Amino acid sequence: MAPARHRPHGFSRPLKQTWELGLDCLPAFVPDENGRPVQPLVVLVMDGSGRIRAMQAGHPQRLEETLQQVLQMASEQPQTGCRPGLPTQVVVPDARLLELLPPLLPGVHISVGPTPRLNQALASLREHAQQEPPPAETLALSTYFTEDVTPAAMASFFEAAKALYERTPWLLFPSDGHLVQVSSTALGIRGWVGCVIGQNQENYGVILFDSLAAFKHYVQVAKDIERQGYRPDRDFPRQRAINFEAKAAMPPSLLQDIKRHGWPVAKGAGYPTVMLIEPDLTLASPSRADLRRLEGVARALVRLIDDVPDLAHRWQGSAPVRKRYRLRVAGEEVSVSIGMAADAAAGAAEKAAAEAVAPANPKERVPAALQAKVDSLMAPIDDFCASHLNEEYRQLIHAAVCALARKRPSPLLSGREPSWAAGVVHAIGMVNFLFDKTQSPHCKAPDIYSYFGVSSQTGQAHSKKIRDLLRIGTFDPKWILPSQLDNSPMAWMLEVNGFMLDIRTLPLEIQIEACAKGLIPYVPALRDGAPKQS
Repeated sequence: MAPARHRPHGFSRPLKQTWELGLDCLPAFVPDENGRPVQPLVVLVMDGSGRIRAMQAGHPQRLEETLQQVLQMASEQPQTGCRPGLPTQVVVPDARLLELLPPLLPGVHISVGPTPRLNQALASLREHAQQEPPPAETLALSTYFTEDVTPAAMASFFEAAKALYERTPWLLFPSDGHLVQVSSTALGIRGWVGCVIGQNQENYGVILFDSLAAFKHYVQVAKDIERQGYRPDRDFPRQRAINFEAKAAMPPSLLQDIKRHGWPVAKGAGYPTVMLIEPDLTLASPSRADLRRLEGVARALVRLIDDVPDLAHRWQGSAPVRKRYRLRVAGEEVSVSIGMAADAAAGAAEKAAAEAVAPANPKERVPAALQAKVDSLMAPIDDFCASHLNEEYRQLIHAAVCALARKRPSPLLSGREPSWAAGVVHAIGMVNFLFDKTQSPHCKAPDIYSYFGVSSQTGQAHSKKIRDLLRIGTFDPKWILPSQLDNSPMAWMLEVNGFMLDIRTLPLEIQIEACAKGLIPYVPALRDGAPKQS
């Protein structure tokens, strides 16, 4: 009789293989097959030992296709160190994947559970994707001449946009929840709802939605993203927007179009761009009809502001303002009706109460969904300011963190908190020459990185990202320490009739006008101890 053979322990039982699978939407924009910018979706598969088996990026609207590709890679051609084969169970962090995975993995047990190592890997991937900002050309259309748009049509739009920017509607609309409703049969506009943005002096423009319900849906989706992050089934309402940008933020190709045709542009950050955002967050190319509609809305807003000089106070009244105008749009006379949306005032009050903490300083306003994130970020920053800086620095850094939280979606929702903390301290420090030994207080940049536990590359990358997002420039009076404003000559230099002048040497009425337009932080001639104007 043959001797018995001893088999290794467990040979008769199948080897248990557990995978973790998750996904995220990367912060960078890339062109899709039609050349339109989209945020790519990335799916990552990790085995039970923490090794990455496979990773695949895909279009955000083709999740099932991306899942199929990554599962095939994970089972047939996994990365080095992983054996080919199917798992016995898969753990996912999100219940929405439970409906998509079973048809792709028949017989495999799929459940929702904690995936800390997977989450950390995805966070690292997001942070890596944020190291270099995407080229400006990928974030918007590269030419004004899309579809059937002509130079004459664009010139008419630029005239309307210039007039609108010069009326500063963001000073007359208390918040982006105070809405107008626009209709025009001739232009194909039926009950559009528009919100004016720019109250925080960060992004200026008008965003238009198909209806009041579409606007409310947009607000709800934005809240969901702030609380939960990316969702593969999110569906934004279609948006049409007139955005105003500073010259430095404009793609060179658009600036060339403006210069070549001599289109009028308002002084300041008055360079207009048109954006048609589809539900899948891709950019559509505006046609001439789209341009006429946006021009019609701009001209109607201009007339409304001119006809109702106390518009900023009319939101509190019981009777909403409504007007009908005959306007010349793209060379043709059309009828446009415009007025406050039916429940704009009430809805805005409700939105403000539900979304924001209302501190005394508007610069510290934070959406309620981001308050915990801001508090978590500021805890180590407060300690750093107490040990290395001062209260004046802390308040300015806090204002910058709040400004980042107010952006939609907020960049603070992705990446590691220490990276953002180091970046914002470095960004504000750069503007105020924190690294100069002659300044008090002062500290070295490596001290910042070491305190928050990040590399110099990460700290510098996040600092640049924050300065770009908040448009923080050297000698920017909005981000200079208040105690240093009087000693910062560039904060008071303005172009007047083609000449650079120190506005503190100009008459009082000019100083007041400049302050009202937000060009200077306060009226120097009215400060205590200021020399009297002759």
